[in-house]
Amino acid sequence: MNKFIKAIAILCTVTSMHAGAQEITLDSTAAVVNNDIILTSELNQATALVKKSFAQRGQNIDEISARKAALEGLITDSLILQMAKSQGIDLTDLQLDEILNQNAMSNNVSVDEYLKRLAPGLSVTQAREQFKQSLILNEVKRSRVRNRIAISDTEVDLLAKNLKKVGSIEPRYHISQIIVPLSARASAQSAQKAENTVAHIKSRLRNGDDFTSLAAMYTQGNLATQGGDLGYMPESQIPAPFLPALLKAKPGDVVGPFRSPYGLHLIKLIDVSHDAVIPIKEYDASHILLTTSIIFSDEAAYNQLNALRDKILSGSVSFDVAASKFSEDPGSAIKGGNLGFATPEKYDPRFARAMVALKEGEISMPIQSSFGWHLIKLNKVKLDSSSDEAYKNKARDLIYRKLFAQESIIWEQELRDSAFIKVQDPALVNARIDIDQVANAK
Repeated sequence: MNKFIKAIAILCTVTSMHAGAQEITLDSTAAVVNNDIILTSELNQATALVKKSFAQRGQNIDEISARKAALEGLITDSLILQMAKSQGIDLTDLQLDEILNQNAMSNNVSVDEYLKRLAPGLSVTQAREQFKQSLILNEVKRSRVRNRIAISDTEVDLLAKNLKKVGSIEPRYHISQIIVPLSARASAQSAQKAENTVAHIKSRLRNGDDFTSLAAMYTQGNLATQGGDLGYMPESQIPAPFLPALLKAKPGDVVGPFRSPYGLHLIKLIDVSHDAVIPIKEYDASHILLTTSIIFSDEAAYNQLNALRDKILSGSVSFDVAASKFSEDPGSAIKGGNLGFATPEKYDPRFARAMVALKEGEISMPIQSSFGWHLIKLNKVKLDSSSDEAYKNKARDLIYRKLFAQESIIWEQELRDSAFIKVQDPALVNARIDIDQVANAK
């Protein structure tokens, strides 16, 4: 929400239209994050969602832990959205419409119904804005963290050989973690404080306190809203410092603490399973590309492709003929737009997301990528679970996911380290939950 609008919301008095109605309590500031305000109403709504999420997983969480975890998520989202705004990262209405149309079509529902399913209880306008914010959050995080990751072919080849050696089966560990934040450059005083916090947490665990509730209380960022639950992770994705202890642990055991560049970790092993290497999916797709310019706008490209799609669907022109005639990708245009079999990783992320959402023979709505505007037709999908390429694909994906998870935490902490965060929510202040002090500790 815009800072000015939030300020007005705090200052304005809301009264009923009925005669004699009582004045409603003003909204108030729950926290200040740089130049943004988190309202108490926002925190209340987020807290309810955290409690609902825990209940759906059959987990317990007390009110203060839920409220603290909810605020952690709101703080992180605020910092990322502020970064997006300062760097001019936004989505136009046309881009948002294109993504919503594609997602709704892949779920066989209207856009309004799709938004209602995503955000029950919100108006279509509110759900649309929430969806837009989530897209921006994910895109900013993905692009910033991806730039921090480098994977060598040697790493991929080594892991691929190990996966093949164990016969495609790899243990998976369902784990949850509590991270007590501690900067790599922390002072001795901060390090001692973090160690004392870990000792206090372990004492509470021995006395029967719930691990997930403690994770919500002590972990920073969006991970707090999940109660530290990381789900099932393949053995090759487990950070090296944690693995030896997990190999010896039984479900229900808590191991650690382990030191990392971003804090002290306590790990709970919930379950151990085994999983086969997921077969590699290759997609045979065709596309029609239109590029934009000063005299040919995004809207014009979208409208031209949309009209062309209608003609293809009506049977007045075939996709390959239309691609040969109109596509501005010369390499594929001469082949009727055909791109051949490839994995989604080969393509621009927005192109790939639209492609994998299609059914065989289906044609997408016009979608935008970094190259321009496309119509995509999915011709065929095939699986390959035995070739060296399948193992390499699995290995690269596992390495990337592990590094992405690690770098995401570091990146979010770096955002917080340079931020001004002041908690004013009475419930958290009275419970001595000092998020702003922890976030800025060096």
